[in-house]
Amino acid sequence: MRNGEPLRIIIADDHPVVVFGIKALLREHGAGIRVVGEAGSGRELLALLPRCECDLLITDYSMPDAAGAEDGMAWLKRLRRDYPSLPVIVLTMIHNPALVRGMLGAGVNGVVGKAAMTHELLLAIGAVAAGRTYVGEHMREALAEVQGQDAGQDRSLAGDDPSTLSRREAEVVRLYASGLTITQIAERVHRSVKTVSQQKNNAMRKLGLTSNSQLYEYARVWGLLT
Repeated sequence: MRNGEPLRIIIADDHPVVVFGIKALLREHGAGIRVVGEAGSGRELLALLPRCECDLLITDYSMPDAAGAEDGMAWLKRLRRDYPSLPVIVLTMIHNPALVRGMLGAGVNGVVGKAAMTHELLLAIGAVAAGRTYVGEHMREALAEVQGQDAGQDRSLAGDDPSTLSRREAEVVRLYASGLTITQIAERVHRSVKTVSQQKNNAMRKLGLTSNSQLYEYARVWGLLT
């Protein structure tokens, strides 16, 4: 409840079944909550927000045609830039610690896995409405595990900036994400292929990344692309 009034929520997701599921959950268990709007794309949401007052936004991580692309982090940053005080909960299938930290660093107030939505979304709404940050249980466990792997390093939920990497590791990440192969990077920086490959693997381990696509996303988020 908000000063005795229902908490006004907008839901944004390009999958109608997800929107339906959230609305059903809130109707059944969300006392003091009212859905005042819904959007099926980023374009729809950006048109809806100026004319529909709300207290909280629940949105998918990546919204089609938001800012002309399906770029999740850019979408969240634009949302935070245009609506800096609007509480935002992200529903996502992503559980990668580095990207979750990136979402929080972009100003998101809560992150909930879609698979755990039915038992965690209401907890997230309550926490965010009270001014706290909420991260889903499995995501918290993944974050804690990654933090424990590098006990000597300062890792925060706000995100791993490139300073957590050595200078050479950051260089390899930047060149790899820019499209060069390991062999091409080795030729450019005058190191062996084995050394460059190890530096790339070390960087991914430190950042909690498990795929090349996640490494590219990290490099893009932190402005490492040339």
